[in-house]
Amino acid sequence: NGLRLAHSWGSAGPFDRRKRFAGGSLARPSSGAMEEDDAPKKKKKRQIILSRDMVIRRLSKKRDTKPSPLAQLQEIFEEAQDKKRFVGDTMFWKYFEDIEITRIYHTNSVEYMNLKVMFWETLLYISLLVIFTIYVFALQNRVVFSARNEQEIYWSGCNALGACTINKVISVQSFWEFMHKDLVDFSFTEYSEPVQKVADIFTSFPNNDFKLTWHPRFIGKQKSNVVLGTVRVRQLRVEKNAGCQVSKLYSHIFPDCFGPYTETSKSTATFRPRFAPTYITNSYDYKDSMFTEQASIAGKLADYGGDGYVVELPWNASDSRTLIGDLWKWSWVDTATRGIVVELTTLNTNVNILVNTRLIFEFGPTGSVSGKVFSKAGPVALFTPATSTPESMNIMVMQIVLLVFFGLFVLYVFWLMFKTCKNFIGDSPRKFLKKQTWFGCIAFFFNTFYHYIRYAWNLVDLVMIGLFTAHIALRLDVYRAMTASPSLNRTTIGHPEKFMPLSSVFSPMVSSNNLLSLLAMLVWLKVFKYLCISSYFRLLVRVLEQCIKKLMTFAVLLCCIFFGFSVAFFVGIGGMEEDYSSLAGSFLVNFFLLIDGYDVNVDFFDPGKDAIMPMVFFMYIALVYFVLLNICVAIILDTYATADRSTKEDPNKKNPMLVFLTTYYNMMLGVSVVRDDAEENMMSEDLSIRLDLLPGVVRRKWIEKKRKMQRIANETFAGMELYPVDLDAQTQEGASATDWMLPSSRTEVFDKMNNDLVKKPMTLYDIPEALRKSEVSRAQLQRLMDEDETLPILLQEGRADKVIRRFKQAHLAEQEEQNSEEYVNPVQRLQGQVFTGVDTLERVKLDEDLPEVPEISGLTEALSDAITSVRNKFRVELTGIIEATAVLFEHLVDLTQGIDTIRDNHEQVLEVVREATEKELLRGMGRGFMKR
Repeated sequence: NGLRLAHSWGSAGPFDRRKRFAGGSLARPSSGAMEEDDAPKKKKKRQIILSRDMVIRRLSKKRDTKPSPLAQLQEIFEEAQDKKRFVGDTMFWKYFEDIEITRIYHTNSVEYMNLKVMFWETLLYISLLVIFTIYVFALQNRVVFSARNEQEIYWSGCNALGACTINKVISVQSFWEFMHKDLVDFSFTEYSEPVQKVADIFTSFPNNDFKLTWHPRFIGKQKSNVVLGTVRVRQLRVEKNAGCQVSKLYSHIFPDCFGPYTETSKSTATFRPRFAPTYITNSYDYKDSMFTEQASIAGKLADYGGDGYVVELPWNASDSRTLIGDLWKWSWVDTATRGIVVELTTLNTNVNILVNTRLIFEFGPTGSVSGKVFSKAGPVALFTPATSTPESMNIMVMQIVLLVFFGLFVLYVFWLMFKTCKNFIGDSPRKFLKKQTWFGCIAFFFNTFYHYIRYAWNLVDLVMIGLFTAHIALRLDVYRAMTASPSLNRTTIGHPEKFMPLSSVFSPMVSSNNLLSLLAMLVWLKVFKYLCISSYFRLLVRVLEQCIKKLMTFAVLLCCIFFGFSVAFFVGIGGMEEDYSSLAGSFLVNFFLLIDGYDVNVDFFDPGKDAIMPMVFFMYIALVYFVLLNICVAIILDTYATADRSTKEDPNKKNPMLVFLTTYYNMMLGVSVVRDDAEENMMSEDLSIRLDLLPGVVRRKWIEKKRKMQRIANETFAGMELYPVDLDAQTQEGASATDWMLPSSRTEVFDKMNNDLVKKPMTLYDIPEALRKSEVSRAQLQRLMDEDETLPILLQEGRADKVIRRFKQAHLAEQEEQNSEEYVNPVQRLQGQVFTGVDTLERVKLDEDLPEVPEISGLTEALSDAITSVRNKFRVELTGIIEATAVLFEHLVDLTQGIDTIRDNHEQVLEVVREATEKELLRGMGRGFMKR
């Protein structure tokens, strides 16, 4: 049968068994024959040409391309009763390019009102930006740096070549030599000509009319700086055996130790020698920071507080040298000393710049001694709210104006927070909080705050408000510090025998300027938010907004890797390289290696050196430079490449802000720019229709759209009801069954047998009864028809006004027919329409000659030939398969017969063995019987 079936499929050559089988087994064809047979069977894969555009296009398809929330909510904005609820929502900034242009022409639309708020917000911020920039330039200028740098060079004793005498302080001996000679010479400059008196400062005594007159002295050869007050020297010491421990091996020689300076190991005890001169005994008594009124200072070895052991230099050079010599003689500095801070304040009379200079000498527990000069400078106008000079008046006016504008900005931000909160909860925050528990109130604040900062620019606004508030608070702290200290009173400031503790005033001023610098960065960075108004910058803004989240995640990974290598370098080469001697310094060096590079110590690679640290350094370079930096660039390029297509707009689309400005200008002139001629020329009857008058499919589509809009509204806003959920519940309760539904259980079968009630058949397009009388406007119906391509085909019309007119006329005609005697029910009318359509189709001449198209004829012949060729090849292959199956069946029969023969032979062998065993057993039993 198989062979007959094979020959019936087509002509095939005779099957020669000898060619394929040898010795009763299946022979393998040669490899060349296999390649020849398989060659036409292999399907060549289409070569894919990879390019940048193709890769980007595929990547964009894989990503989410759903429309933005603003595009989905446009109909909700149009149908909502309370349109002012959406005013101020940040989604209009976030999806500025998706604002519907046609809706802006309507002055009562949500788009128009939001663009109006956005326009005034932009103007307010531009004004704030200009005023803030002027204020920053008024606080800082070039002369501040020049005055500070000049004082640092002067007190360091540096010459034109850069060699400084303070760098020669490397021991206690050189320290006292610097104090005795250089410091006194710097503090009391001698002039060959008489010096002009700067000001008269009087010291009065009670019950005495005699007053002492003092004059601040100049320092420096140029006579441009005046010393305010005296020079104060402050020592910081440590307790013995605090923070350290003496080894038992040599504790009999050195019983005490003095460790590094910390807050827990600092000394507050008096160490006055017994026979020290009386006028320096107070120098050996501890004074806290309330007494000294000095600020802390960060050194190279430790951070030193504002307390300590204080001594002030007299008002002339000779007495100062005598004082320093006695302190040197009576061991004011000993092994317990860890820091000496020399502080003074100068005033540059030419530019009115105050400079607070502090010289710090650190005495390390290892025996090292080093010196450093730190100076801080600032205009005099920053320390008091004065208006006597043009500069101080300018700063005061700019502060007031900036406070006003920033106050308006803060009120606007809080208003946006209130609007966001109200949209988020769907109710007034006060009413909502009254209904909540304590836990609910706390969760409300956290959830609302998170919802608000999901738009990154809102978080920037809050940070800006916090920084500006901190800046103003520090500025007020400067004023408070100036008025709280008696030494800084306007009648005593600059007195040569009184110390001016301006370091405590400079600290909040410097902190306020640092915060101001960070605020300036954010203020100018926020300009990107408003650049999205222009299509030229919109792509850049969107790339920045999308990159920031990915780069923040990447920054966390980068910091972890930096910290790991910092620990490795700190442990490995911290004892050999100063840059890696501390963990913080190691981290900073590794971070700035990306910018400046690092001078590698060639000794690392000398023969015999340990190769572990060079390997670690090589791993750092390979990982950071060749992997992580390329990943960072790839993140930015990936975002830019995909955003280039996702944010590409229609070049003919108008700018929403320009459209708003045009509409707003015409509205101010009393001219309406709405050009909806379709509705202006229509009758009022054609502008809306009841939902029950429309066909069932249109009603169903409308209800589905309302449900979708309600779902979108629930995801974005709370408390907004476009489609009541109760209607679905009522519809489900009254749901009817069809005749095709089978009983699901035996109980249901008996219920149907015993129950006489018959369920109504289910309608195809069932909608809630409460919405049947609702009105659908022409615009809503037209939008529904535009979104669903099947509706114009089913309705045989593309314009909503004609659909409304047709179904209203049909409803009126149906009412007239019902009132007349010749009434035809809808089913009979539908049957008539169907039979009429069928009759029309039957009248078409099917045998009518059709025009011959050469291209179609050629394509038809090619397809016919291809199908015939495939059919023939299929027949040949199928015939071969059937013949091979028959041969395999014959060999299977032979194999089965061979197995049967083997089984018979096996049984015969077993029989022979069994008989031989029985004979041997009987023969053995007989021999045993005979022996007995």
